[in-house]
Amino acid sequence: MGDFKISSVDGVVSITLANVPNSPATLAHIFSEIGKAQLNIDMICQTAPYKDKINLSFTIDQKDLTTTLKVVGILKDKYEGLVTEVSPGKCKIMIYSELLKTQWGVAARLFKVMAENSLQVKLITTSDMEISILLDDRYHELAKSALEKEFL
Repeated sequence: MGDFKISSVDGVVSITLANVPNSPATLAHIFSEIGKAQLNIDMICQTAPYKDKINLSFTIDQKDLTTTLKVVGILKDKYEGLVTEVSPGKCKIMIYSELLKTQWGVAARLFKVMAENSLQVKLITTSDMEISILLDDRYHELAKSALEKEFL
């Protein structure tokens, strides 16, 4: 217990681009278009390649949805077969700690809390000091409270 910090944000939208060609040039183009539109994205997650295609997910703030949809339209025109899923109404909960660098079992504790509360994680990203999870907004308070009980 202790040494952990938890924060959260609501009004998050998850964007998934499926059937993306698995090449550095494609990813460079996608992120260049996002950058040109001055979009601040977060929680970037890529699946392992399958038949030289990947799924690419990222999150945005709800206020950037209209601009993001314009960029998605540009990308769909360029990449045949690109499938998109836009999923609004999400929240992001972040668990921070220096202990994540050395302590084992933190992810197990997080998923145990999710399971005990029947909370479905939509997306997860990690770094050496943070675990971020994306959930449906309606579970924001329940999830944050349960995680605080476990980690604080």
